[in-house]
Amino acid sequence: MQLYSNKNQGPDGNDLSEDAPEPDESSASQQAAALQLEAWLPYRLFRVSVRIADVLNAFYGPKFGFSRSAWRTMAIVANRPGVSVKEICQAGGLDQFTISRAIRQLVELGYARRQTGRTDRRYAAIELTQSGWEAFTEISDLAQRLERELTDAVSKDELAVLDTILTKLDNASAGIMARGWRGVRESTETDGEASGT
Repeated sequence: MQLYSNKNQGPDGNDLSEDAPEPDESSASQQAAALQLEAWLPYRLFRVSVRIADVLNAFYGPKFGFSRSAWRTMAIVANRPGVSVKEICQAGGLDQFTISRAIRQLVELGYARRQTGRTDRRYAAIELTQSGWEAFTEISDLAQRLERELTDAVSKDELAVLDTILTKLDNASAGIMARGWRGVRESTETDGEASGT
C-alpha cells in the first residue's frame, strides 16, 4: 500500500528529494525576532490596567454619567487643587482638548464648578462640588477594593519589590517619552554601531 502520493514526499507533505528547496533561514530568523505581543512588557502592564479600568468604568459610567477622562480629571483635581491643565495632561495621560471636554462635562453634570477669580486658562480653574466629592469618595472606595483584590495575588515582600520596579519603569518611560521614537531609534543605532553590529 502506498502511503504517500509521491515517493519523495514525507508524512508532513514536505519534499524530501535532493532538489527540494532549502528552508528559508532568513524567514525563520525574522519570525524568531518578531515581537510577541503577549510577552511584551508594556502590553502586559496595559492589559492589567485596562481590565481594572473597565470594571471601574462599568460602575461609575452608568451611575454618574461621566467618561473615563472625566473620572481621571476628577481624581487629579481632588488630590491636587489648583492644578494646571498641563499637569492634568501629564498626570492623566490626556491631551488638552480631552481635558477641556472632561472639565466641561463635570461642570455640566454638577460635579464641579468654575473657580471665581481665576482667569488664567492654563489652570483647570474648577473645584469639586459636594456632589462631586460624594461621587469621588464612592468611586475611590471601589477603586481601592479593586486594588486590594489585585494585590492579594502577591505577598507583601513581592508587592514592595513591585513598587520599586514600577517606580523605575515609570521614570524610564518618562525618559522615553521625552526623547520620542526618533531619539530611541537613534540611540539604538548608535549602540549598534559602537558594538560593531
